[in-house]
Amino acid sequence: MTTVDSQPSSPASWATEPEQRYARRQSALADRYDVAVESRTVETDAAGQIHYLVAGDPDGQPVVLLHGVSTTAATWLPMVPALTDDYRVYIPDRPGRGLSAAPSYRGRNLRWFMVGYLVELFDELGLDQAHVVGNSLGGQQAFLLALDTDCVDRLCLVGAPGGLSREFALAFRLLTVRGLNRLLFWLNGLGDPFETAQQQTEQTLVADNSAVSTEFYELLAASSEMPDRQRSLRSLQSAQGSFGRMHELFDLREEVVDIDRPTGFVWGSEDSFWEPAVGRPVAEQMGAEFHELTDHGHMPWLEPGEQTETAVRSFLDG
Repeated sequence: MTTVDSQPSSPASWATEPEQRYARRQSALADRYDVAVESRTVETDAAGQIHYLVAGDPDGQPVVLLHGVSTTAATWLPMVPALTDDYRVYIPDRPGRGLSAAPSYRGRNLRWFMVGYLVELFDELGLDQAHVVGNSLGGQQAFLLALDTDCVDRLCLVGAPGGLSREFALAFRLLTVRGLNRLLFWLNGLGDPFETAQQQTEQTLVADNSAVSTEFYELLAASSEMPDRQRSLRSLQSAQGSFGRMHELFDLREEVVDIDRPTGFVWGSEDSFWEPAVGRPVAEQMGAEFHELTDHGHMPWLEPGEQTETAVRSFLDG
């Protein structure tokens, strides 16, 4: 049975020091962007405890933001101020990230598991439908939510979404190899967490890091210091492929062209996963909007300026 904690959580309410540290960093990032946000939890049958952030107009149209594979709900906070005047914004931590429970993905039906907890969350929050915005793996989840449920009103993919290509860089494919990914995670954990977060951001998330805040790096560093979440992430990446061959869920092109909900893509020209040419033909087949952002990366709302916020808000406003 799904149950919601109706009281906002404070950093001190979490059980372990790594969780408390992460919660403090989450609060600091919200303060940095002047976001009045509450931290809440819901207990689901599908995945255990799911933590989510909520902000904005309580009477506004609901918007659900879904984060990427190694990021967390709070990494959306720099974009949230562009939405809170008219929308009610919900941002869940995927199982195994942020402050959600950290189950193993091994042996799971990945397609069902990626949306099951979201269906329960929608149900408990009383959301028949919501605008759904997904980044990276969150984009893949958004596709699946639109394909397999009636939960999606408008669908917005920000940054290259999972689901349009099984072609990944070698470094990412190696993370699907069980045993080897354990070694790679161990090596990655040897460095200073803050410096590693900076390096990850600069190499894979943005084209220009000049607008990325110290609080953002501190959040990613705190996320990497929660061992159970790292184990869960490693199990997910093992489930996403087999000896470097990516899971069939990474190629949903034949399915997504039949999505009949209004759809928009906001895609940086310098996205580190796939260039806009990968998504543009799919968008054309879907009759979807496609906004290419020059000199922007995989998480374009972290770049200087407000091009991403403008494009997303324009699409959601219809």
